[in-house]
Amino acid sequence: MAAVLTTHPRGHGNFRIGGANRGADPATLLPSIVVVAEHYGRMVRQLQKQQAVRLEADIRNTWHPNPTMFDVVGEIPGTDKADEVVMLGAHFDSWHASTGATDNAAGSAAMMEAMRILKASGVRLRRTVRIGLWNGEEQGLIGSRDYVAKHYATTGGAGAGAPVGGAARGVGGGRGGNAGPMQYTPAHAKFSGYFNIDNGGGAIRGIYLQGNTAVAPIFRSWIEPMRDLGVTHITIRNTGGTDHQSFDGVGLPGFQFIQDPMEYSSFSHHSNLDSYERLQPDDMRTNATIAAMFAYLTANADDLLPRKTPAPAGPKTQAR
Repeated sequence: MAAVLTTHPRGHGNFRIGGANRGADPATLLPSIVVVAEHYGRMVRQLQKQQAVRLEADIRNTWHPNPTMFDVVGEIPGTDKADEVVMLGAHFDSWHASTGATDNAAGSAAMMEAMRILKASGVRLRRTVRIGLWNGEEQGLIGSRDYVAKHYATTGGAGAGAPVGGAARGVGGGRGGNAGPMQYTPAHAKFSGYFNIDNGGGAIRGIYLQGNTAVAPIFRSWIEPMRDLGVTHITIRNTGGTDHQSFDGVGLPGFQFIQDPMEYSSFSHHSNLDSYERLQPDDMRTNATIAAMFAYLTANADDLLPRKTPAPAGPKTQAR
């Protein structure tokens, strides 16, 4: 075998790519080629008719075993509560089939604009508002997980000091599982909340609570003045696959905004069509305004945002 061909059934000249074979020796991997459904289907039909299919490919890859990765972090210092932190964030890495406009340049740009709004408006911020633009999200939330491990919490035991890959027991939401008991830094107790944008280029319509029932009445009151901007919903549900999980997974309030799906899942997500033309400039401007409002309200609230109550331990079972 010389290569592996894959496709996605979207059609219309659209194909989707992603990661695979993590941890495998690159010397043992075959080239993986993604083709559009129309081309793949034609080859399948020829093979079904016992017709020979001939392919020519010129694939030139370079393997970088330890690529340089970095996050981009900036902040607006607070005033009387400057040692407490509110964060906005989004990931700026993307897949190589296109330029990653909706996944996730749109989220990164909106959060940068939110910070500009807060800075340019001159509003007083009691808490420090910090932005984190994360690398390696597509490979498993690497950038945000490492940031959280450095500043807020790590796993103990044999994996002491390692980034947290999963949820702290009882608080839920992260990827993977913990290597041991959680070890918190002093900054953990002074963190108020993290807000993330990473669901394409559509308008924000609300926010996922990640199971945090205590924050529901606060957010419900906050979104009332935002109804004219289209923000109307909160949901207790969890949503996954992006960087708020790195914070939620160590018991910090971490949230992802609900967005119009637009053509995100059907066309642009991880695809060759994820280019500038998929963006909605008006929605992005509104999203930046909404993110700035959430950051402002969190920064100036009298108290830190409430955290989830750990789930009670299950009933003990007697060994047999």
